[in-house]
Amino acid sequence: MAKEGAKKRVEENRKRLRNLRIAMAVGIATNAIVRLVLRRGYASTAHIIGFGALLFLDLFSYSAIAKFAEPEYNDKGDITYPGADLSMGGMCGYWHDLLYISIFVQVTSSLSSYFWYTLLVVPGFALYMLYVKILKPYWDSTRMEAPAMDEATRKRLERTQQRAERRRMKWR
Repeated sequence: MAKEGAKKRVEENRKRLRNLRIAMAVGIATNAIVRLVLRRGYASTAHIIGFGALLFLDLFSYSAIAKFAEPEYNDKGDITYPGADLSMGGMCGYWHDLLYISIFVQVTSSLSSYFWYTLLVVPGFALYMLYVKILKPYWDSTRMEAPAMDEATRKRLERTQQRAERRRMKWR
């Protein structure tokens, strides 16, 4: 029998996924209604391609989030793994951010074409994370050199290391 915490997480994940589906539907419906009804069918080829790309982005990020939340059951039907906590950070949080950005662009791009530029936040953030997590630490580690020591300090350090080595050998 599954514990109450596991059942609670499964239920929380179901609610979160339902809310994400509703948000996606609202974004799609808003874009379609505003473009086709209020703006009297103003949809160029670029808008249709962009809408398709955003729809793909929505579905891809939602499926990734749903995969995180997918519970596992044993043969008896008991929960063995309730799925990941969707409020955690890391990749799950990035997928949420991507989904929210695409829904925002769907809604606002129906009002003005300049809101398409909001999607540039995604590769900008990816480049920032690449710099902060990979490039900068690599560059900093190659720049770090041993501090320059004068001759007296170097000899004192060598003697200290030799004494420590002799003590270690003595206790073996």
